[in-house]
Amino acid sequence: MRCKDCVVGLFGACAGEYCAAERAGLMEQAQLAAQEHGHELGEFVKIKGKPIWEAHCTRCGKVAGIQLDPQPGETDVYGEAMGEECKR
Repeated sequence: MRCKDCVVGLFGACAGEYCAAERAGLMEQAQLAAQEHGHELGEFVKIKGKPIWEAHCTRCGKVAGIQLDPQPGETDVYGEAMGEECKR
């Protein structure tokens, strides 16, 4: 979602045009869901040209991602690490 001039954005925390507060909440959801399946996620990295950030399990490589502007029927938190157990 594009930044809406909230307090976080006014302090420059959004680093571009996407809402930092929304990103942080979604990343936390992804992190918790992945941990429930034994995954340990690395850093979330933005996919160039898209409002998508992905992190990989440091043990098995499975992905967890967030997207700030999902298409109808898509979720904003996704990835193999969300529903499959870590193999290591």
